[in-house]
Amino acid sequence: LLPSALTLFYRGQHAQAAVVPAAGLEVSSSLQTISEHLKVQLLIRSYQTRGHNIADLDPLGINSADLDDTIPPELELSFYGFGERDLDKEFILPPTTFIGGEKPALPLREILHRLKQIYCTTTGIEYMHVNNLEQQDWIRKRFEAPRATELSHDQKKVLFKRLIRSTKFEEFLAKKWPSEKRFGLEGCEVLIPALKEVIDVSSNLGVDSFVIGMPHRGRLNVLANVCRQPLSTILSQFSTLEPADEGSGDVKYHLGVCIERLNRQSQRNVKIAVVANPSHLEAVDPVVLGKVRAEAFYAGDSKCDRTMAILMHGDAAFSGQGVVMETFNLDDLPSYTTHGCIHIVVNNQVGFTTDPRYSRSSPYCTDVGRVLGCPIFHVNADDPEAVMHVCKVAAEWRKTFKKDVIIDLVCYRRHGHNELDEPMFTQPLMYQKIKTMPTALEKYQEHIINEGVATDQYVKDELTKYGQILEEAYENAQKVTYVRNRDWLDSPWDDFFKRRDPLKLVSTGIDEDNIKQIIEKFGSYPEGFHLHRGLERILKARKQMLKDNSLDWACGEALAFGSLLKEGTHVRLSGQDVERGTFSHRHHVLHDQKIDKKVYNPLNDLKEGQAEYTVCNSSLSEYAVLGFELGYSMVDPNSLVIWEAQFGDFANNAQCVIDQFVASGQSKWIRQSGIVILLPHGYEGMGPEHSSARPERYLQLCNEDDQIDLEKVAFGGTFEAQQLHDTNWIVANCTTPANIFHLFRRQV
Repeated sequence: LLPSALTLFYRGQHAQAAVVPAAGLEVSSSLQTISEHLKVQLLIRSYQTRGHNIADLDPLGINSADLDDTIPPELELSFYGFGERDLDKEFILPPTTFIGGEKPALPLREILHRLKQIYCTTTGIEYMHVNNLEQQDWIRKRFEAPRATELSHDQKKVLFKRLIRSTKFEEFLAKKWPSEKRFGLEGCEVLIPALKEVIDVSSNLGVDSFVIGMPHRGRLNVLANVCRQPLSTILSQFSTLEPADEGSGDVKYHLGVCIERLNRQSQRNVKIAVVANPSHLEAVDPVVLGKVRAEAFYAGDSKCDRTMAILMHGDAAFSGQGVVMETFNLDDLPSYTTHGCIHIVVNNQVGFTTDPRYSRSSPYCTDVGRVLGCPIFHVNADDPEAVMHVCKVAAEWRKTFKKDVIIDLVCYRRHGHNELDEPMFTQPLMYQKIKTMPTALEKYQEHIINEGVATDQYVKDELTKYGQILEEAYENAQKVTYVRNRDWLDSPWDDFFKRRDPLKLVSTGIDEDNIKQIIEKFGSYPEGFHLHRGLERILKARKQMLKDNSLDWACGEALAFGSLLKEGTHVRLSGQDVERGTFSHRHHVLHDQKIDKKVYNPLNDLKEGQAEYTVCNSSLSEYAVLGFELGYSMVDPNSLVIWEAQFGDFANNAQCVIDQFVASGQSKWIRQSGIVILLPHGYEGMGPEHSSARPERYLQLCNEDDQIDLEKVAFGGTFEAQQLHDTNWIVANCTTPANIFHLFRRQV
C-alpha cells in the first residue's frame, strides 16, 4: 500500500498547497512505488479528460461522435509502462476521483474497469475544461460514485411509459398520414423522456415556469407529450380546415403553445411555453432567453430560481449558426443572464444531406459550448437509462451553479430530412444500417422484461392503453370543423385587449410640472459625485433648455421614459453603447471620475415607487440582442422595450429577426409584441454604411392596406385608429424631439 507520506502529498495536491510530512515521519517508499502511483493518477485523469473520445455513443455503431476513430495513447496502460503483471497491484486512489466509493485503494485491473464503465460506455463526460475544481468534483461524484446512475424499478416503469408515448405517437401519425411532412422524432424518441426528466427534476428544485425553444424536428411530439396540448387539437392540424380567427397561420411544426398543468412527479403546477419559430434554425434561441429574463424580472425572481430556459438544437445548426455563439455570449452579462440554460442537442449525425465531416471543423458539434466552460454530456440515445441520469445531473447542475449545460443526444434520423425525403441518395451505408435498427422502445421493453421489472402482460397493457388514447383523439379530431390559431399562442397577454378600447387614441401629453421635474432630475447628479467637466456643461444645458422652452432629442427621449416610469411602466433600453449613446447625446448612466464602477442613473431616481429603468450596453451583436429584446417584449404589454442599433444601417445584421419574427409574427402566430427598433442615422458625411437606416426595407414589410374603406371602419373607431389596429408595425421618421416623445408614450 501507499505510505502515509504520499497520502499526505495527494491531499496537499488536491488542496493546491504543498504538504510537508510531520517531523520524524518515516518515508520508506521507493521511488518506483511513488512513480507508479503518480502514473495511476495520470491514468485516472486521462480517462476523466479524454474517455469521452472512445465512448460508445453512436447507436448505429458506424461513426465516432468526435469524428476520430483513433484511441488516445494516454488511455492505454502501455503508455505508462504498465503491463499484465501490474493488473493485480493495489493502488491508493487520489482525492480527484470517487471511483472507489468507500474503498481508499483498488487493484489496477478494477481501476481500469471502473474508468471504462464510467467514461467509455454509453455516456461521454466532457468536463475537465470547466475551470473550477469544486464544479469538477461535483460532476465526478455524480458519475464516478458506485451505483450513481442506477434507476429504481418505479423510475424504469415511468421511463418505459414515456417511451411508449413518444414512439407510438410518431407511428400513429405515420399510419394515418403517410404522405404528410411532420419532421418526426423517429431515431431519437428518448428526447421526450429526457425533456420530462429535466422538467420533473427542475420542478422538484423549485422551477415553475419553463420556456422551450426548439427546431421543427420532434416539435409535434413535444407539444403532445411534454406540454400535453390536447391530442385532438394537434391532429386537427393535419386537416385542411379554415381558420376561425385572423392570421395566415403557419405549418404545424413551427407552432408554439403555452400551457399550465400539474407535474405529476413533483405534484406542483408548472407553466410550459414552447416558443413558435420559423425554419431559420437557432433563430429562436435569444428570443427564448429574453422571454425567460422578462418573466423572472416581473416575478421578482432575480436569480431565475423559478424560471428557466431549455433550448433544443440540431447538430449541424448548433455548430454552424453564428447566432448560437452570439447567444452564448449573453450568458453571463448582468442585464441578459438567465442564470443557466439547459441545451439538448438532437445529434442525428447528419445535416439534411451533409456529412458532419463536411459541416464542422471541430471534433464535436457541441464544442462551441466549451468557450463558456459548459459541462457537456454526450450520451447514446439508445440507452434511455443513461439519458435519464444525464438529464437529472444537468438539471441539478443548473440549479446548483446557475450555469449552462449541454446534453448531446447522439442518435439517428430514421427517415430523410422529412418523411418524403430519400436519404439513400446521399447516406446509403448509414441508411442501410438504420433499416435494420429496432426502436429504443423495443430494446428497452426487452430489457425491463429480462430484468424482471415488468411482465409481458404489463407491457402489452400499457401499449394498448396509449393506442386507445390515440384512436379516441383521432375520432374527436374528425369532429373539428375549424382551426383556432389562438390555441397556439406561446405568449398570451391575459385580458390586455379587454382592459382597453383598441380603437381609441389616447392623449400622450403630460403636464408642465411633470416636464419640469423630470428635466430637472435629468440635469442633476448627487452631491459628492465626481462628474466629468464636459458632462457638467451638458447637464447645465439641459436645465437651460427647459427655461428656453426648447428641448433637444435627448431630452425628448428622457421625458418620454421618465413620464412612463413615474406612471409605473417599466422601460428597458438595450443595444451597443446605449448608456452613453453612440453620438454622446444620451448619458443616462453617469460615471464617477474618481471611484471605479460608481455610477448614477437619474431616470431611476425620479420618485419613490417608480418603475425600474433598465438601460444596458449590449454585446457587440445585433442578431442575438434584438432577438433577446423581442423575447423580453413578448411577456408584458405594459412596458416599453427598445433595441437601438448603433447606427440604423447596422440593423441588417439582425434581418432574420426583423423578417421572421417582428414583421410577420403576429400574422403567423398571433404573437403580440411591443418591441421598438430605434434606428439612428443622418446625412453627416460618414459614408454609405452610416447614413441611411434603409427605411424603404421596413416600408416594404408593412402589411397595411393604404386604401381603407371608411364604411368598413369598426363602429366607434377612427380612420387613424383602424390603421394602427390593422397594421403589423409602424415605421416613423421622426423630425422633432416632440415626435419621439409622443411615439414612445403612444407605444405603451
